[in-house]
Amino acid sequence: MKHLQVLAALFPLALSAASCAAVAEAKSPPPAESAAAAPAAKPKDDDESRKKVREVEYARLQLDIAKLAADSARASAKAGQGAAERELNALKAEREHFKKVTVALELDAAGLGVDRAKQSVAEAEQELKELESMYAAEKFAEATKELVLARGKARLELARRDLDLEQRKLEALKGFEHKKRDRELGERETKAKLALDEAKATVKKTDLEQRLALARAEHAVEDAERAAPDVPKPAAKPKSDAANPAQPKAEPKAPAKPAESEDKKPAEKGV
Repeated sequence: MKHLQVLAALFPLALSAASCAAVAEAKSPPPAESAAAAPAAKPKDDDESRKKVREVEYARLQLDIAKLAADSARASAKAGQGAAERELNALKAEREHFKKVTVALELDAAGLGVDRAKQSVAEAEQELKELESMYAAEKFAEATKELVLARGKARLELARRDLDLEQRKLEALKGFEHKKRDRELGERETKAKLALDEAKATVKKTDLEQRLALARAEHAVEDAERAAPDVPKPAAKPKSDAANPAQPKAEPKAPAKPAESEDKKPAEKGV
C-alpha cells in the first residue's frame, strides 16, 4: 500500500516534466533541420552565376558570327558592284564598236553587193546586145538564135532583180536595222547603269546593316560582361607569322656552357 501511495504522488510530477519538455522541443527547431535550411540558397546562386557565364559566352560567339557575316555580306555586295561595272563597260564598248566599226563594215558590204549587181546587169545587157547584133544578119539557125537570146534575156533579168535586192538591203540597213540595233544597245546600257547604281546602293546599305548588327552584338557582349563581372575577358590572339612575313623568326640560342668554378681550376692544374 505504501508503494502505491508513493507512485501516485510521483505520477503528476512526471507528467508535468514531460509536458514541459514537449513544449520546449516544439518551440526550438531541431538543429539538423536548421543546419540544412541555411545553405539552401547556395545552389540557386550557383545556377544564376552559371547562367550569366553562359550568357557571356553566347554573346561573344554571336559577336564572332556577326563579324564573319559582315565580312561575307560586304564581300558579296562588292562582288555584285564589280560585276555590274564590268557589264556596263562591256555594253559601252559593244555599242561604240557597233557605231564606229560594224555599221561601216555592213554598209560597205551592202554597197559592194549593189556594185556587183550593177556590174552583172551591165555585162548581161552587153552580151544580149552582141547576141542580137550577131544573129540579126544571119538567116539560118532560128532555133539556136532564139535559145541563145532567151538565155541572155533571162540572165539580164536575174541581174536586174539581184541589183534591186541589194539596193533594198542597203536601204534597210541605213533606215532601220542599224537604228534598231543602236536603240537596243542603248536600252541595255541604260539597264546596266541602273543595275550599277543599285549595286552601289546595296554596298552602302549592306555596310550600314552590318555596322548595326556588329554594334548590337558588341553591346550584347558588354551587357553580359557587366552582368557577370567575374568572367575573365578573352586573351588577345597573337598575330600569326603569315601576317608579318618580313620579320624572320629568331633562331634558338644554344644553351650556355656552365662556368667552371675557381676551386676546380687549381685542382686540375695540380693533377
